Formats: sequence, structure tokens, C-alpha cells
Amino acid sequence: MEDRNMLLKSLLLVITGLVLHQDPVNSVTVTIRENVVVGKAGASVTLPCSYSTSVGTNFNVQWKFAPGNTLPSNGNQIYYYSNGGSYKPGSQADRLTIVHNPPTSGDASIQLSNIRASDNGSYACEVNNPPDFSGTGSGIVQLTVLTPPGSPSCQMSGSPIAGSDVTLQCSSSGGNPPPIYSWIFVGSKTPLLPGMMENQRTGALLLTNLSQSISGSYRCTATNELGQATCDLSISVTSSSNSGAIAGAVIGVLLALLLIAAIVIYFLRYRKKQRKVPRPEYRGSEIREDATSPVLHEDRRGPQTDSILHDTRDRDENIVI
Repeated sequence: MEDRNMLLKSLLLVITGLVLHQDPVNSVTVTIRENVVVGKAGASVTLPCSYSTSVGTNFNVQWKFAPGNTLPSNGNQIYYYSNGGSYKPGSQADRLTIVHNPPTSGDASIQLSNIRASDNGSYACEVNNPPDFSGTGSGIVQLTVLTPPGSPSCQMSGSPIAGSDVTLQCSSSGGNPPPIYSWIFVGSKTPLLPGMMENQRTGALLLTNLSQSISGSYRCTATNELGQATCDLSISVTSSSNSGAIAGAVIGVLLALLLIAAIVIYFLRYRKKQRKVPRPEYRGSEIREDATSPVLHEDRRGPQTDSILHDTRDRDENIVI
């Protein structure tokens, strides 16, 4: 029994010695104290990243950027540190700085200056210290850049004829957070009149049962916490009779133009045909087919004709050959 106890104690001492003589394994742990960072356009922001590990010769830090809704795993490298050297291959290089240089004291945070809408997206901080691969070596920060709304555009859908309905549409490019839209009837004591229905989210203003009284100028304002922008739109309501007269006048003008065009085309073709007709050529020495024969029938000769022939014979006889 005592021998068995001694054997067990010996095995326990051997196992304990083996465990105590193993090299300690260091893990890499990355901590992101703010997962979402929000900043106004033109300002500077810090993207935090802290870590814990025993920095070795193979220690390196890198940041990747995935714009918009791109997956962080598909991001592009924007910062890299290794063996005492820092590299900034991304398009944000001139606006990116490392907070602690070199980043070997447990802080790998970076700072972006003059932020803009194109900086929106996910930023991944990765710390590696081979051969220590255990632990969590990466973290993600989401950056949201707040921007004012761009200049909106105002458009009208439908024909402003009395009794009908039209929709005024206002839309703005950019703006984060998305802007809220509001319409006013310029010159009116109240912002909107009865029969006007507004949608502040989409920017649509519905005008129902149009009348002459709502002719005028309308202004749309796009607003968020960083600013606002406006656009104007004027409408003129016409009665159905006026619209018919206008349509008739337009049709009459179009018909008149078509008639003038037809006359011009006919005249040009007629002149072209006239130039193509060849003129007959007549030479004095040639006998025309329709010319009257010089020899007249006996019964058509008169006294005057006989006298002319007699004189001709006399002149021929006097010619000396």
C-alpha cells in the first residue's frame, strides 16, 4: 500500500514539473471601447483600438477600410506597421495619423481629419504577434459622417388645369441623416392651404381640385441637424376652356407649319424638274422635218411666184463656170 502511494506521489511530481517547465503562451486581445463613432463633415475623429500582448519581433498592426455597406472582410488596407516602419497605402493617407507612434505600447488607435461622406463605413483594427495566435486579435469600428442636405430639385407631375390634381415633388442628394422636407405657399398667410397634403419623408405635396387661387410660387426646404437647402417652383392654373383654346392654337400653328413645308417642298421639286428638261437645238443649215418644201405645187403658184422663179433662172444662166 505504501509502495502504491509513493508511486502516485512520484507521478504527480513529474507531471507538475513538466507543467511548470513549459514556456508560457501569450494571447493577443484587441479591445474597441467605441464600436460606433459619429462625426460632422470637416471635423476630426479618433477610431479607437487598444490591445494586450508581449510585443515581439514579428509584431504588426494593420487597419482596413470597407466603405459604405461593404463587408469588413472585403476592406482595403489603409495602415500597416511592422519592424519599426509605418505605411499608409490607402486614399486617406494624407488625412490619417497613428495616435501613438510607434503603436507598440498597447494603443493602435488612428485619427482621421477633415472627414467627408466618402469616409462612411467599417474600419477593422488587426493586431498580430506570431507565434501567439490565441485570443481576439481584431475589432471593428463603424464611422458615420454627418453631412448637410444637398440642393434639392423641385418638379411637378400632372397638368395644372382647374379641377384636376397635381403633385409637387422635392428631392435632395446627400444629407446624413436623411433630411425632412417641408413646403410653403410663398406669399400666403398660412404655410399650406386646404386641399394641400404634404409628406415630409418623401417630399411630395399633393394639390387637389386646383383653382386659380392656388396659382403662384411654392418653396421646398430640406432640413437635417447640419443645415438646410431650398428650391422654388411656380405653377399657373388654367381653366378647361383656356386649355382647349391653347391646345387649338397649338394645333393650328402646327398645321400651318406643315402646309408651308409642303409648299416649299413642292416648289423645290418643280424647279428641279424644270432644270432637267432639255432645250431643242436648231441649226440654220439643217432642214427641219416640219419645214415647208421650197417646191410649191403648180396650182399654188401665183403670178408673183412665177416672176420670182423666172428671175432666178435668168441669174443662173449668167453665171460663168
